[in-house]
Amino acid sequence: MSRIDTLQIHNFKFFNEQKPIKLDGKHLLLYGENGSGKSSIYWALYTLFEASLKNEREEIEKYFRDQTNHDQSLINIHANCIPAENEIPEHYNSFVSVKTTHDTSLQYEVSLLNTDIIEDTVAKEINYASDFITYKVLYKFQDFWNGAPMNLADIFIGYILPYINFPAKDLIRDGQNVDFTNASEMYEEIKKGPGTTTSKGKDKSRVIQVYKYSEENKKFNAFVKHFNDNLQELIDFVNVNAPIILKELGYDIGFELRLTNLYHNKKDVLFEFSDFKIEFVITSYLGKQITINRPQSFLNEAKITAIAVAIRLTILKKRINKEAGDILKFIVFDDVMISLDMNNRDKLIDYLLNPLNGYTTDYQLLFLTHDKAFFDFVGYKIKKWDSLSNWKLKEMYVGEKDNKEFPVIIDSELEYIDKAKKYFKAKDYVVTSLYLRKEFEKVVIQRLPKEYTTTIDGTFHNLAYYWKLFREHYKKMSLDMDVLCPDMNKDFEQSKTFILNSQAHHNISVPVYTIELKKVFSLIKDINNHFPFPETTLVLSKGTQLKFSHPTENYSIEFELLNDLKLNKIGVNSSTNIPNCNILTWQFNNIEYWDFKKGKKLNTIPKPTENKLNFIRDNLTANIFVPLNITDEMFLTYTIIQEGIWSLKELLDKSNITL
Repeated sequence: MSRIDTLQIHNFKFFNEQKPIKLDGKHLLLYGENGSGKSSIYWALYTLFEASLKNEREEIEKYFRDQTNHDQSLINIHANCIPAENEIPEHYNSFVSVKTTHDTSLQYEVSLLNTDIIEDTVAKEINYASDFITYKVLYKFQDFWNGAPMNLADIFIGYILPYINFPAKDLIRDGQNVDFTNASEMYEEIKKGPGTTTSKGKDKSRVIQVYKYSEENKKFNAFVKHFNDNLQELIDFVNVNAPIILKELGYDIGFELRLTNLYHNKKDVLFEFSDFKIEFVITSYLGKQITINRPQSFLNEAKITAIAVAIRLTILKKRINKEAGDILKFIVFDDVMISLDMNNRDKLIDYLLNPLNGYTTDYQLLFLTHDKAFFDFVGYKIKKWDSLSNWKLKEMYVGEKDNKEFPVIIDSELEYIDKAKKYFKAKDYVVTSLYLRKEFEKVVIQRLPKEYTTTIDGTFHNLAYYWKLFREHYKKMSLDMDVLCPDMNKDFEQSKTFILNSQAHHNISVPVYTIELKKVFSLIKDINNHFPFPETTLVLSKGTQLKFSHPTENYSIEFELLNDLKLNKIGVNSSTNIPNCNILTWQFNNIEYWDFKKGKKLNTIPKPTENKLNFIRDNLTANIFVPLNITDEMFLTYTIIQEGIWSLKELLDKSNITL
């Protein structure tokens, strides 16, 4: 298939006169610090191929005119103006162009003086077959008032129909039969109505709808039915396939999009238009049948984002014109992972990179992110599913010269270990030890639950502390370091003393020995070989609120998870990540903050109390704090997720977890 060979962005948005970005037909993973122009790459490609769908050249030219006169101008603020007396339009040298691997002499370009892409049918097919997915668009799936149903019609009208073609259908316009295929154009024609005529009666100035038995009206009614039928087919396709993708992304959530068709008045009066609705409804949750008509009040941001991604990827399959052949197809992901939690970022990247799903073979993937940790994470996943040789890894930073900022793009060395090997080969042992420390910390911390790796105030622990947690974490999953690699802990202690600590500080009295550096290389290799990443199942996410209500006594307690409740599993061995919780409130006989020990209400409202979930259970079931014969079974059975349908016991049983 054809791929992007080079992308030239010239005097457009943050770019001024940078060299072309060379991709050589490979996928792109790009890290860009905030303000570096990363999103300018997204908008350059979007503007270029979106121009192929415009109806008028003026709709393109406005992006390349002087920003002082055009609010929608996208030209770089430092672009040189052409003197008016030259009679050359200003900013003619602002442009975006793409060359492809299929034919590097072929160039898709857009500028003030070159808007020919508007007539390029192949460029239009490329736009239909590709997708631009950004967190800003995905956010629109959750931008709904809690009290109203989620009607996705506006999202479909603005972001889906313009890129979908239905089978051709004709309509009479100005006495001529006109064929329409694009779903958005069909929708706009339906809004206009079947046509109008002037009354032949006494009041000849009265404008009425064309006669209901006329050819125009018959064709119009058939046209509306054709649109409704094909839109329903698209919705049915989403309802069948999107939940399957969503399950691949780690969420067992059944849902439906329910279409209410377009309507129009068929009488001999002026046309009345009633828009369609696409209501989003939850039909099952974790395998339990349920109907939730306002999902935005039930699902968190990460789940809604995952559903939005599943819908977009499903519809992308419908957008491709199979007759278009082996044209350029790409997907740009611009900071899409912001709203997903780490567990589901993992699932999404696995889904996209798994060759069985076809995205790396059928599309050129372009990941743009401002999160360096995510950049490194995707690099790790690429090595798992693909080869780094199939990818271009780049980094973007802000450069400055003559008080002008501009993007600086460099090729990236993804791994600290690769840099360490390079400097070791060059015999620069001090720099080698610095990169080895970074790599060592990374491979250890990546294998620990997030809540293990930072303190309450967000600062980091020292390396010895991480190492201790690392050993304990894997021992719980029956991977005992002292059994698997008896010398590993001793080697760590020695390497920590000679390499991992001393070379991170100014200490010229401690020499660096190559044998010690080799030992650290060996330690990192042993971690990668013997301690694989656990498979993680998210049971309850951070922020979930739960409430225990005694079945026979008027007593309840509410608490909130401060960390995720997760199951970590390697092979048949597993361990449970028990979260910390905040006790928010409790009551006995309708008296809030009742002190059982003193037999009265507390004098002052207590601050939220932080304890482990199993500590809360143990102290209630042991009747230490609450002498109401609360058993372990009772606590689990009658603790319910707030605004949910599951008890804590049902969730734990379903996930094979024991507190």
